[in-house]
Amino acid sequence: MCHGHHFMQKPATPKKSATLKWSSSNVKVSLPPILFPSYQLLEKVGAENIFNIVLHHHRLLQKSSIAHLYPTDDAHFLEGVTKASHFIIEALGGEKVYTPNYGPPAMCRTHAPFVIDDESRAVWLMAYKQILHDLHFPKELIEEFWNWIEPFSLRMVNRRSHETHLKRFLYEDMKAEFGLI
Repeated sequence: MCHGHHFMQKPATPKKSATLKWSSSNVKVSLPPILFPSYQLLEKVGAENIFNIVLHHHRLLQKSSIAHLYPTDDAHFLEGVTKASHFIIEALGGEKVYTPNYGPPAMCRTHAPFVIDDESRAVWLMAYKQILHDLHFPKELIEEFWNWIEPFSLRMVNRRSHETHLKRFLYEDMKAEFGLI
């Protein structure tokens, strides 16, 4: 959910691998629809808290197997956190803070310079799952948030490591660990 080269460091040129291949533009990928949360989610969480959520998420990612995608320079890192926060606020129906500053969202173009495969997406998504625990996200909003962020995350993948469908991380499979049965 970052935008442009200023947020992420330029990745090393990927090595050729028999297990990884670029998705071709003529491959039909069936993606589930993105279910945007109601405005009540942003109202209850608060636009001011989105920055803290994204900051925590990105700090977790700086310590993950995809840390190489994030800048080590704090100024650039915080610039990316701000951009991602603005994107989420606007996507959740809040104030138009992303588009006027960065232009219309363009996931493919934004992520094209970086290798984001199935495993990278899983790391990114599981960091959001960790945040739901760490930040004591309101339990009544977890399903709505997860059912938005999980199908959204499928759109970041630009390199496939498997011929099969992308792995889904459905709310139904994780709700018990949040005490939501």
